[in-house]
Amino acid sequence: MFNHRQDLQFTTVPEHADALFARRLEDVLGGQYDEIGVAMHYMFQSWDMHVQGKYRDLVFGLGSEQVANVEMLATMIAQLLEHAPASVLDTAVRLDPTVAAVIAGTDLQQAIATGAGPQAADNPWKVASSTVSRNLAADFQTNAAAELNRRMQLSRLYRMTDDANIRYLLSFLLARAAANERLCRSVSAELKEGASAQAIES
Repeated sequence: MFNHRQDLQFTTVPEHADALFARRLEDVLGGQYDEIGVAMHYMFQSWDMHVQGKYRDLVFGLGSEQVANVEMLATMIAQLLEHAPASVLDTAVRLDPTVAAVIAGTDLQQAIATGAGPQAADNPWKVASSTVSRNLAADFQTNAAAELNRRMQLSRLYRMTDDANIRYLLSFLLARAAANERLCRSVSAELKEGASAQAIES
């Protein structure tokens, strides 16, 4: 069950329109280990866990947070394009269904949660479902790698802009990615340790 609040966690507005940087931010929305891909990976991983408990709750929490990150980034992209030349805006809408949805007023979090994500050639839904191994320790290692990849991409974008408000949003996303990576590595180590102890006992 998803609940959605109309107010964003961050209400930062870019200092000026910047179609070029909007395009760069679009690049981190799609793909296997980008914002939408990571969100979908967490969702498929949690849906595939049939045993209730702390690990399933943790992955659901990470996935929900990631969907919120997608909404914040997509909204920033739409704001960067808001006063850009019409030709640039038309191209962005045509090439990226996520941006088109935001500009058209779609409730993006609900749309993603119900399966209306971008329909790119490497559809994040298909990619996400294929990265779930059903081996919890391995899946948490995959999660950690995905968070590391996100952090690397977001840090590059942080260095490519002088806009304080964009940097504020990116710094939040970077901090969360770093925390999530540490958490996933810790859980993976915990699961491996538990499996080793169980093997010794048997």
